Amino acid sequence: MTSGTPAQEGEQLQAWRLVALAAAPAAASAIVLAVAQVGRGSWIQQALAASLATALGLVGARLSSRGGPMAASAVLGVSLAVLAGTLLTHADAPRRWLDLGAVRLYAAPLVLPALVLCCAFMRRTGGSRGGFADAALLAAGGGLALQPDASQLLALSVAAAVTLWSERGTQGRSTLTVSCLALLTAWTFTRPDPLQPVPHVEGVFALALAHSAAAGAAVVSASAMFVAGLWARVDRSIAAYYAALFACSVAGLTPAPLIGYGAGPWLGYGLFVALAPGCDDATRSSRRRSAAA
Repeated sequence: MTSGTPAQEGEQLQAWRLVALAAAPAAASAIVLAVAQVGRGSWIQQALAASLATALGLVGARLSSRGGPMAASAVLGVSLAVLAGTLLTHADAPRRWLDLGAVRLYAAPLVLPALVLCCAFMRRTGGSRGGFADAALLAAGGGLALQPDASQLLALSVAAAVTLWSERGTQGRSTLTVSCLALLTAWTFTRPDPLQPVPHVEGVFALALAHSAAAGAAVVSASAMFVAGLWARVDRSIAAYYAALFACSVAGLTPAPLIGYGAGPWLGYGLFVALAPGCDDATRSSRRRSAAA
């Protein structure tokens, strides 16, 4: 059996580190499910989602290193198609889910982590790809506004602001993109949301803190450790995206990523893990070529 190249081994190590970051939210999720006294089926589904996300991330990381701008463009296209697919359903608003037979997946957290990562990658590799990334951000924002999903749109806007603020030489376009997303977010928050928060989905912080100080501290610490780990290890726009969602979850507005019950956020994180090492390596390679030119 032959070993991989140093670059491939580094990408696999990065994937394992990102998988390890999810351990704290997974433990906090178990506390939340125990406090909520959910049935066995919920435990099984959450465990299956976390296991599938881990496999997706580790196996996908072996393949994503062969990608590049074309692969990132494909991910953006698929992500936008998934968001658009929710709008084609005949359900009353909000239209946030993909119905796949017996499985119903929350679409935004399934695709947005990968979309945010690929947009950041395309902007930082330079050229005309930055304009395509801006267009993808605005298209995703429009889709979220139409669903409507104000919290996910806020998280996308915060992530975009972090990415675009760090760029140099494109301040005008960056300001326009962020301003449009901010206006969409403000408008979406004015739209009614008939869904009531579920304690072990959107209300995990209130549920844990009401149960005991220890449970509350565990959930708060897990979310803080997760965001801090992402901030240190990957593109900071991803950390900003998850931090905004946790903030909205404190108010009971959206599911707490990985901690609240649901398969969509776990699978979305797995897809992000699959893409992150390859995007990081491709970004570094592009910058070395630019510096040598």
